[in-house]
Amino acid sequence: MTKKVKGMVQLAGVTYRIVRIATGAYSVVRIADDCEVGSFQTVPTLSVEASVVAPALLREIARLAIHLAKTSYIAFRAPVSAPRSEGSPVMHPSSVPPPLPAT
Repeated sequence: MTKKVKGMVQLAGVTYRIVRIATGAYSVVRIADDCEVGSFQTVPTLSVEASVVAPALLREIARLAIHLAKTSYIAFRAPVSAPRSEGSPVMHPSSVPPPLPAT
């Protein structure tokens, strides 16, 4: 797999480049000095490997990258929802909540 720049994230005034190095694996490069500060994986769970910065900082960078969609989409299995009780209204994710009762 070829390396692909997925985007930039900024944390505490420092900008980092997120580079996909393999499926679910990313390298983090600090832009100021073009230094690779570590890497992280998103599959099967988030794991970080810090080389220059503290692991806690790299974890925050990874979480921010995931939150800002700077990582590739991986189709995870949909969660199984609890069965609906009889009489409860059917709500779709895009529907508007029912109005509140008048007081």
